[in-house]
Amino acid sequence: MTYSVPSRVRRGHATETLRDHMDGVATSLPIQRIRSATLTVIVAVTAACSSTNSTTVEQHVDRLFEAHISTNAPGCAVGASRGDNVLYSNGYGIANLDYTLPITANTVFDVGSVTKQFTAASVVLLSLDGALSLDDNVRLHLPELPDHEPPITIRHLLHHTSGIRDYLNLMALSGREFYAPIRHQDIVELLARQHALNSMPGERYSYSNTGYMLLATIVERVSGQSYGTFARERIFEPLDMTQSFLYEDAERIVSNRGTGYAPGGDQGYRVVHNYSFATAGDGQLYTTVGDLLRWSHALLSNQVAGPDFGRLMLTRGTLDSGAPLDYGAGLALGAYRGLLTNGHGGSTWGFRAHLVRFPEADFTVAVLCNREDVNPRALAYDVADLYLDDRLGAADETRPTRRSRSDRPPERLSIPDEIDDYVGDFYSVELDATYHVLIDSGALQVRIGHWPALDLLGTADDTFISTDFPAWTGPRRVELTFSRGQGHTVTGLTLSAGQARNIRFVRQ
Repeated sequence: MTYSVPSRVRRGHATETLRDHMDGVATSLPIQRIRSATLTVIVAVTAACSSTNSTTVEQHVDRLFEAHISTNAPGCAVGASRGDNVLYSNGYGIANLDYTLPITANTVFDVGSVTKQFTAASVVLLSLDGALSLDDNVRLHLPELPDHEPPITIRHLLHHTSGIRDYLNLMALSGREFYAPIRHQDIVELLARQHALNSMPGERYSYSNTGYMLLATIVERVSGQSYGTFARERIFEPLDMTQSFLYEDAERIVSNRGTGYAPGGDQGYRVVHNYSFATAGDGQLYTTVGDLLRWSHALLSNQVAGPDFGRLMLTRGTLDSGAPLDYGAGLALGAYRGLLTNGHGGSTWGFRAHLVRFPEADFTVAVLCNREDVNPRALAYDVADLYLDDRLGAADETRPTRRSRSDRPPERLSIPDEIDDYVGDFYSVELDATYHVLIDSGALQVRIGHWPALDLLGTADDTFISTDFPAWTGPRRVELTFSRGQGHTVTGLTLSAGQARNIRFVRQ
């Protein structure tokens, strides 16, 4: 398909206020002295705190972050804006522990799943161009994928209702190295081998990283460009997001890049930054608080591609039952203390992020962190409490939280009498992996590739669990159910783990 950029695309229409403010932040100032530069910084935040001035609000923000972040540890950057006015931006902690470089408002972070709204935006732009329809069967653009009935549509991918298995789980379960490079085509080929879905398309909401990697692949195939190039030409450059890009080149030199850390090691933190994961879609946007404020203002003021763009981005998804979702196109939709909100969080190797907008107050907060042991979501809402004190409802209303997982009843763990029945090699076409089931010191174990053998504990006839399986999103409980054929002989097994259910293995 030949594709050209429509003539209506506008460039350079980001506000001077946001552009000049963030470009003017001095990165060499001491951490506690980095402040918003001169252009339209609010001197009196009367609309936010009727009895206090902006300096007082800034001090409260500083104290909030200083209570969580020391000056010699990884930390966070924060930015807050109303309309095109940057109210405040600052950095706290260290961007790179090797060189003791401070975090500033210009520090570039990997923002994880905050990326999803840009992937969705790219798809919506193509739909407005007439290059695709949100109701297209995904196989129109990704014919390698299995045929399902009802078909999976682009809209299903946008709203996390496709039922597709999670590629991160699948790759970990196959024994793949956590830091191994990956391409969009690798993910497509992995999904092409899957014989089943977790649920029927449109049946239920289930957050899916896979869906957004497939959407990025669709952007590439329809536009004829890399996803990063498309987003740069259609989003970043028009909005003057000069420090934003999609990480597609592991050898790229990135000015002002923060390094991702996790707690642990002799020095208190260890590097967990995944430099080799250079494929974007579900994540891998590198950006700053200032660029996210620019983007948010453009989205709220219909400056990206007109009101139809904003409407499609903010339209709630629905299930086939008609039940509405709290999710639009790459955006979580909700309310906080009486005001509507939209935004997204992000969590990836060594980074945490949260971006939330209050459209009725034309207010945005971005909190970006280079450490895994901090909660940017809570910090973002704490900042909103300070600036929107006169607009928010009662403070005792429930703050948005992650959905909690239902507690499982205690499981009966046992070691079957005849564990010899289960010993053998089991191959899965879907994972292209072999599991080796063995007995060691009287315990039934499974070995996957180079991973150490893991204990299997019985919970019912022919059903076992393990709680330490490799997973890119943390330790994962796995359930294996062995199947039997003629003569009561074990012939295979099915495996379920997180967002990867009923994966089939055949005994070799």
